[in-house]
Amino acid sequence: MKWRELTFGTKREQEPRPARAAASAAPTPAPAAPVRTAATRAARFLASAAYALTGLTLTFLLTLSLIFTVLFVRTGEAGDRITERVDYNPTTPAGFALFLVLAAVTATALLLAIDRLRKVPRRRLLIGLLIWVLVAQILWIVAIGLIAYSYPDSRSLMDAAHILITGDTAKFSPEYCPRGGTNPACLARKMPSPYNYFRYYPFQAGPALWYVIIFALFGSYNVVAFQVVSAVAITGLVAVLWRMGAFIGLNQTGFAAFSVLVGTCAPLLLFCAFVYPNAVGFAITMAGVWLIAEGVRGAEGSRSVRHMVTFAAGFLVCSVGITFKSTFQILLLAVLAALFVAVLATRQYWQFGFGLLGAFGALRLSQLPTVLLEHWVGQRFGRGLPTISWIAIGLGSREGRGEGWWTGFALRAFNDTQGSYAAQSEISRQFIRERIESFSHAPGEAAGFFTRKLASEWAEPTFMTELYSKHGTSWNGFHGPADFLLTGAGSGAFLGWQDIMQSLVYVFALVGVGALLWSVGSSGVKAHALFTRVFLTSAFLGGFLCFIFWEAKGIYTLPFFILLLPLAALGIQVVSRHVRAFLSARSIEEK
Repeated sequence: MKWRELTFGTKREQEPRPARAAASAAPTPAPAAPVRTAATRAARFLASAAYALTGLTLTFLLTLSLIFTVLFVRTGEAGDRITERVDYNPTTPAGFALFLVLAAVTATALLLAIDRLRKVPRRRLLIGLLIWVLVAQILWIVAIGLIAYSYPDSRSLMDAAHILITGDTAKFSPEYCPRGGTNPACLARKMPSPYNYFRYYPFQAGPALWYVIIFALFGSYNVVAFQVVSAVAITGLVAVLWRMGAFIGLNQTGFAAFSVLVGTCAPLLLFCAFVYPNAVGFAITMAGVWLIAEGVRGAEGSRSVRHMVTFAAGFLVCSVGITFKSTFQILLLAVLAALFVAVLATRQYWQFGFGLLGAFGALRLSQLPTVLLEHWVGQRFGRGLPTISWIAIGLGSREGRGEGWWTGFALRAFNDTQGSYAAQSEISRQFIRERIESFSHAPGEAAGFFTRKLASEWAEPTFMTELYSKHGTSWNGFHGPADFLLTGAGSGAFLGWQDIMQSLVYVFALVGVGALLWSVGSSGVKAHALFTRVFLTSAFLGGFLCFIFWEAKGIYTLPFFILLLPLAALGIQVVSRHVRAFLSARSIEEK
């Protein structure tokens, strides 16, 4: 398969519409009637279930986004400091009516822009989109001008990476700045020692290695270089989503819609400002998923070593991605779900067996950085915080913070038990039991808790990207465009735009998923198309279900929101087709 085909579509997909229409008009032999086996019926049922559940979830999130506009509280004399305290801002009847009018105007403007863009050749459209995404991110990085970053985990990981690069591994010793120490130099650090940090979070060895790579190439504490590399990764992510859009059935209108949605998605374009490996891990994992989809596509007619190598490469790339951000194991599970449905339809069961081995290998490989780091510094960090601790955090609350947000519960349990994994797990289980019992006696309280939690994750229009754009020290004091958009005179309009676009993405993604559900019974859907459709919906569902219970953070849910963009483009494609058909029918009636 040629790289040109992988990037811009097959030769047939690149043909001009008249040539394609002529080819379609040529007589073709009637297709054989599909064999309705139990396996194909099961595949259709599972695909239908994935689409239907995604539709229900999108309906719920759309309702949340219409009822609430969650904002982070601004403080400071000029209101120029963004905090993590949330204000839910429930809508009023007048505000709701105004929002609907503005959303309708925005949707109309988008459809008009898409109608013009659909005439642009596909390759030129993709190149233009990628250039815009990269340039917009670079301009944002320059505008905020961060020279230091204050996000606690980022500071600890940058500190550890600098120590590793300089070879001063003695600072990983338990004796260096122990907890409770009074050394003024240690107190001035205002962060845990490297040993204590990795005792809490041994899985952060993977992200630490990413900082090591960036600092080794561009210098320690080079925040701008970190952000630029993230911007390049996000640009690559857009190219991957473009290809997946081709797999789910986007045509010229759909790609124009995708370009408009991506090009105006502020959280996507501001994601690079977050000095943490989330964006890179997401982009790399999605690149692995794309390779797996290409493997499914190539193996539709036959099975060969080349297809197996493509599969293996995909899972290998996924292992790198989840090494840098372990949350994206959700994407790996979605890959398995999509493969299972695809092989039921094609009866190429070897693919699922190969997928199980690949996923197991990817998970095992993603654990290697911890072993490597322990060997590098000559220390053992132990098992750290139990996974169940994050569920306990997600069911807790703290005054002044959103429901399910970080409370320090897990760190207190770790310190109180001297790091005993079993004791920590029991403390978390006991807390979860108490919360479940409390919710069972007060269903209204439970409904309110989870409504507010999910609203803070999915109805906050910036997905925390504005907050993390100001989470540090700027060389220009955040003056100029950054101040204007984040906390200055233009911040209200900028937030309003993101709020409207968030709701429109939910609306159009709902239409797109409805179209997928409607088409389940049709024959001729290729295995790679089925795989990609089920993957996108299953991955989104996995992210939604995970963060019902997990620690809440909008930056965690942003990648799963981004996965909706191809589906929303499909929805716009459907709406645009019906609008053109309606206008054409009206024109004929008037004549």
